[in-house]
Amino acid sequence: MSVILSGAGPYHCSVTPPRLTRLDCYQVELPTSTPGYEMSKGRRLTSFQTTVVRIQDEEGRSGYGESCTLGTNYIEAFPAGVQATIRAIAPAALSAPLFQPRVLTEAVDGAVLGHLAGKAAVDVALWDLRGKVLDLPVWALLGGRQRESFPAFHAISLAAPEVMAEETRRKRAEGYRCWQLKLGQEPRADARRLAAVLEAAGDAADFVTSDPNAAWTVAEACHFMDRIQGLDTFVEQTCPTLREMRDVRKRSHWPVTVDEAVTQPIDLLECIQLEAADALNIKITRVGGLTRASILRDLAQAAGLMLMVDEPMGSHLATAAIAQLAATCDPHSLLAASNIGAYSALPLVDRAPTFRDGQVLIPDGPGLGVEVDVEALGSPIFGVRADEV
Repeated sequence: MSVILSGAGPYHCSVTPPRLTRLDCYQVELPTSTPGYEMSKGRRLTSFQTTVVRIQDEEGRSGYGESCTLGTNYIEAFPAGVQATIRAIAPAALSAPLFQPRVLTEAVDGAVLGHLAGKAAVDVALWDLRGKVLDLPVWALLGGRQRESFPAFHAISLAAPEVMAEETRRKRAEGYRCWQLKLGQEPRADARRLAAVLEAAGDAADFVTSDPNAAWTVAEACHFMDRIQGLDTFVEQTCPTLREMRDVRKRSHWPVTVDEAVTQPIDLLECIQLEAADALNIKITRVGGLTRASILRDLAQAAGLMLMVDEPMGSHLATAAIAQLAATCDPHSLLAASNIGAYSALPLVDRAPTFRDGQVLIPDGPGLGVEVDVEALGSPIFGVRADEV
């Protein structure tokens, strides 16, 4: 039996693809594992509404995918829109050939233009189901595992410097060695935040990135960089557009990462042409699922960019999808990936991916490698049967 490589075809497989029978959509409120989570532009949440998709086949197997938008004003998606997208693309998803993911991508794009966050949950659920049908981990279907674990970064919520330093010390004690600082207020104050976190991290600072989530102008980004001379950090998505990021990178002595400005391959090609970045943060929900994320992975690595793998937010179901993609990244390219489920007090899976000594171990079971706690999902908000479409 040959393996599907990053969703490409044609292929030859001795397993007959099963008929898909049903898609169910769940809405789950994930309380934060801390008093709250804050980022730039006054965005503060104490819980996250996430959407989970379950797709079943005629043999009774289920594949699961998750899409959490981090509220209503972070990416160009929000929970109700995600769910409406899933309802609209369900007939195409249930009708597309299970072992031909690019055909599925074209089918759902034909049904709904854009709305990548809704497509992401369906796409990941189908990768999970493919793996279970073939008795293979998703990483084997996306190109093969290049690492046994990945360095996990912790995102430090935007707060006063001393509060961020205390969070750093607490998470350092848990084993974290990689850090993403949520910034985006006055640049001088943000420079003090970075200095405080680095002091608190000490020698446990293998990777640090300063992330205002596109809240600054070019001038503010330059002001921040003028204030952090001698400090070790990546500078992540300081401004909204790629052209602004190009201008920041021209003036930066630090490696520059793009995140929100890249949602599809044409964006990444423009980024490469403009020489706007040294690294790319791939958020699976933001880019529309693992099929599209694997394309961005390959383009970025071919262009010599470093990689992060992340999600806006989510449970350990989202962590499992992150792990599958991170497993396939060139070890020399991957800076760190997110243990995103650690931010939620409701894991949604029976056994979360193992975190040890700053690393998340790559699950090696079939599909995403985790078992979903179906009772924790509650009742579906809607379901679509294949025989009704």
